[in-house]
Amino acid sequence: MINYQSQRGLSAIAWLVLLAVVGFFGLCIAKMAPVYAENYYIVNGFKSLTKQGGNELKNMRKQELSRSLSNYYSINNVRSPGAKELEFQPTSKGMLVINQYEVRVPLIANVDVVMSFFNVLDTSAPEECCDPPEEMLSGE
Repeated sequence: MINYQSQRGLSAIAWLVLLAVVGFFGLCIAKMAPVYAENYYIVNGFKSLTKQGGNELKNMRKQELSRSLSNYYSINNVRSPGAKELEFQPTSKGMLVINQYEVRVPLIANVDVVMSFFNVLDTSAPEECCDPPEEMLSGE
């Protein structure tokens, strides 16, 4: 025979620990989700450039690329300073548009979360948007 009297659920201390853990992860999600959403729109800005067509994208100059991205960001309300950190590197086949930035978000008291983002658009190969090539990652 099984005695069910001792099986009544979690104790008060177990509930407090459970609520603290759930609260901590909820706080992390609430603080970090907007930063990841901003990066999502930055990547979508790069992908919107790829929809313009291969030859047209290859022939775009730095100013045109920057203006197109700026228009996309203003329409989609992207206010992140990381969106403006664009680096243009000319290549033999086209242009590399590099967006590399870090965001520091205060979590609790003096504890910060640092998130790094690295997005690359190669105008000569727009179908490979928006992850950096392996040689760029190993070179850092």
